[in-house]
Amino acid sequence: MQAVYEYPPKLSRAERQVKAAHDIEEHRKMQRNMYKNILLGVVIIIIGAVFASAVFAKVLLILLGACNCSVGGLMYWYYSLSRDADVYTRIYEDHIEHSQRMGLSKSYLHICLYYEEVEKSYQTNKGRLVCVLKNVEKSSFVVKDKEGREKAFVPEDGMIALSFQDTKGKVVLINDFYEKIGYPHKEYNKIEDEEDDYYSEEDMKWDRLHKHGL
Repeated sequence: MQAVYEYPPKLSRAERQVKAAHDIEEHRKMQRNMYKNILLGVVIIIIGAVFASAVFAKVLLILLGACNCSVGGLMYWYYSLSRDADVYTRIYEDHIEHSQRMGLSKSYLHICLYYEEVEKSYQTNKGRLVCVLKNVEKSSFVVKDKEGREKAFVPEDGMIALSFQDTKGKVVLINDFYEKIGYPHKEYNKIEDEEDDYYSEEDMKWDRLHKHGL
């Protein structure tokens, strides 16, 4: 069955080679930035601990250096998450195959969700798509850890929350499949002008530019 939408997209051999080279360079760049932030943080801590005489300045510089080190590490960690190769989304006409990281662990939740088993869905304020399930028979939920071990996952309170690394996948799902997943869809009313815009010959004579006398 052909997927309506797929992330990461399938690439040709030449495109994969170009992407691999780009990813390696991007990874090295992020590593350099992380090391720079950590080194700068260590220097600030040393200055604060050794050269600062006032207690307030000493504490402030040490905290500033520690924050700088933390920012460097967090930025690299966030970059690693955004490049996670084990995360995917494949949207089909009758179901979605989806993988997402579970919290900060290296375990992944693999989801195969059939639309017919979704009663309704909605978004949280964090952008997660929550699906309320009904009569689950065909859908499956499996947790796989970094060693490859698998175990069944039971959705809590009959609901499963999908978090998308690629926002476009979620947009495709709620725009094109909102009826199948019970997602609220707004129909905008067409505004019609109730005033009669008919122009008589006399109107045309005095209002050739259709300004209605304004």
